[in-house]
Amino acid sequence: MERLFFWSQQKDQAMEEIMNAIYVYDGLFKHGDAGFDMIKGAAARYCEEIGQDFDMEKAEILRDERGKPYFTDMPVEFSLTHSGKLWMCLFSDSPCGLDLQIVKDCDYKAIAKRYFFEDEQEYIEENGLNGFFDIWVRKEAYCKMTGTGMFGDMPSVMEPEGTYKDVSYCFMELPISDDLKCAVCSGDRIEVEMRILG
Repeated sequence: MERLFFWSQQKDQAMEEIMNAIYVYDGLFKHGDAGFDMIKGAAARYCEEIGQDFDMEKAEILRDERGKPYFTDMPVEFSLTHSGKLWMCLFSDSPCGLDLQIVKDCDYKAIAKRYFFEDEQEYIEENGLNGFFDIWVRKEAYCKMTGTGMFGDMPSVMEPEGTYKDVSYCFMELPISDDLKCAVCSGDRIEVEMRILG
């Protein structure tokens, strides 16, 4: 089983460490609320792997007022992303965000000029389309962690970590392939394990 390590978070040794895992599926899947069963299936595997016994038959996924999905009565946070045929879901014991994008042609300079901070625009000028998607996946991951809108009130995502309006955030990039960009956002540096869903 492939295992990718990124940043490791120091935790109190008296506490049981709960892993942060991304479950990956390559194939056809349902979108929106119709895809909640797939999230529950991945969550069941996650809970089994961390030694938690939750009744996934009774688990319910709702959306908050901004549309962010969450489990009721279950202390598991998750973030879902997909692009093309690749589906990924991150599970953690704390708020998290995950975004995946296929690098494809778009009017990235106009989008950046309208919505991105000056330092982000400078990065894109230097790095082109790939740089645009570096920024985009960080922004999406931040929004998914916080539940805020993509073009709402948020910090520049150029720094790998920081605090904005009393919310700590930390970014990490996941190397998937040359034509895919992927980023995770969490409150602290974390270790992430990747699992393949069959």
